[in-house]
Amino acid sequence: MAEENEKTRGTEVEEETGFWNRMNIRLPEHSTGPFRYLRDFFTCLEFLTRIRMTKRDLWFPDDFARSVPYFPLVGGIMGLLMWGAAKGGIMLGLSGNLLGVFLVLAELIFIGTLMYDGFMDTADGVFSGRTRKRKLEIMQDSHVGANAVIGAVILILAKVTLLGTMSPAMLGPLLVTMYVATRTMMVIYILKFPNARPGGLGEMFKTGGKPVYLLLAVAFCALLLFALGPAFCKLAILSVIPCIAIAFWLKWGLGGLTGDTFGFLTECGNVIVLFLALLLLR
Repeated sequence: MAEENEKTRGTEVEEETGFWNRMNIRLPEHSTGPFRYLRDFFTCLEFLTRIRMTKRDLWFPDDFARSVPYFPLVGGIMGLLMWGAAKGGIMLGLSGNLLGVFLVLAELIFIGTLMYDGFMDTADGVFSGRTRKRKLEIMQDSHVGANAVIGAVILILAKVTLLGTMSPAMLGPLLVTMYVATRTMMVIYILKFPNARPGGLGEMFKTGGKPVYLLLAVAFCALLLFALGPAFCKLAILSVIPCIAIAFWLKWGLGGLTGDTFGFLTECGNVIVLFLALLLLR
């Protein structure tokens, strides 16, 4: 059993019900042809958001690996949902920090807390001042430490303040840019950085990953951003530099990246995109 191929072994995944009712689209365990691409897209959509559309009893590691190219497309869906939330908040008369709070709550409803969880676990570990091995152990600990709480508070305050500062006309396209850019960068973290430890969700996405997945993700990202205009393309490109710098810092401190660090990097990326927008687009 220990030598069983990871790509053929099913895994039961405990799922949260989420805000959305499940459509109960039942897919074969090993879909072929066009259904395979549909299965891979749904895997990405259901992992990165709280949208539940399929009914699957088993999840396979290659499902996660093949879903990687669709990260930017799902980021686009996130952005459109949040654009709609922003329009709704503005119609209700919200502005400033109240609108920022409304959008953070909408994000929790539509997208969930997966990235926040990774952010907090990583903050607990990397800011503990311990050895590399101990940092990784702290990140696996289910208990929440002071570093995690302080980091989460700072993160939420930063997002609320930055979102509340943006002009209503720019807010919608900016949200799409933010989610597309940060989810595309997740593909870089998965495929181009080593694992800090064996096992975990990070390795499942990496197992079976192919270089063409990154090319596809960048192509999807470019198509979405070009539709928004050159200013938002420039914003996304500039955000890559600090995000990759943080990824290398984590690699230096931990020996690689983990699934938790993907969440940390994604949330840092969200703040970076918003901050650059404040400087360049306001």
